[in-house]
Amino acid sequence: MQKKASDFQVLFQNRVGARLRKNVPLHQYSNFRIGGKADYFFLATSSKQLADAVILAEKLAVPYRIIGGGFNVLFDDDGYRGLIIKNDAKGIEKLSSNEIRVLSGTDLKHLVCFCIEEGLGRIEFLAGIPGTVGGAVCGNAGAFGKSVGDIFKSAEILKTNGQKVEIGVHDMGFRYRWSLLKEAPFVLLKAVLALEKENPESIKNKVESNIKKRENKHPPWSAACAGSYFKNPPSEKGDKIAAGFLLDKVGARSLKRGDAAVYKGHSNFLINTGRASSKDVRALASELKQRVKKRFGIALEEEVVFIPADPASG
Repeated sequence: MQKKASDFQVLFQNRVGARLRKNVPLHQYSNFRIGGKADYFFLATSSKQLADAVILAEKLAVPYRIIGGGFNVLFDDDGYRGLIIKNDAKGIEKLSSNEIRVLSGTDLKHLVCFCIEEGLGRIEFLAGIPGTVGGAVCGNAGAFGKSVGDIFKSAEILKTNGQKVEIGVHDMGFRYRWSLLKEAPFVLLKAVLALEKENPESIKNKVESNIKKRENKHPPWSAACAGSYFKNPPSEKGDKIAAGFLLDKVGARSLKRGDAAVYKGHSNFLINTGRASSKDVRALASELKQRVKKRFGIALEEEVVFIPADPASG
């Protein structure tokens, strides 16, 4: 086993041209601050490194997961038996007066700031949402009635055979907190966004207003939290019911398991108050789901993704 591990590290260095780290604590890369050690860890700082790492892992049948900013994920207390690739490929390029190409590891905060400076509107709804462009596109992130699918034009993706292809908005099948990337084994490398020219001051005002609205009810940035834990379920009429509303009705704000607790300011946020384990968080989430199911007959679905230590079980 030791020889195989050594071989993989050498092959990785030769193919990707960068060092592969071993036994890396994943809590360092999780906003939940939870997670054991990954067998292998790689920080990809370019689209080429990201693609090369994925292609090699596929070729050698090494299990892997790609993460962005560490939000919307819950790592296992036992770590991960495979390769965790952190996508840190960042960059924004103007293609025209109203279109930009963004590398998938770009922070959403950086994207919003860039658009303010360039006078590009339609991006304001992303203000205050944590994470990266890759995660936002994959989960069709949104707020205030808008989502990524509304501004998405096209993307360059990597297929499992190593081929890079362009796909358009209709290929992505965007719907509430979902895109093609949720189920297809593709890796997002770059995305083209279609925006609108607008006065920078007007964009800035909208951004600041949206951030203020989020700050009034969301945990502070310093909190160990992965973001909204559950998706908003659909009503019988097809519109969305706020998961936080349902959770409030079942007494969620008073609940905790170990050091995992429901945030006092909003029931759809679970926070790590100290040394919470993934077992604590999952036990608390299970209790919340059971209460909502019993009271309303509604099955809540997690927005936060649990990454088990054994890739075969996830």
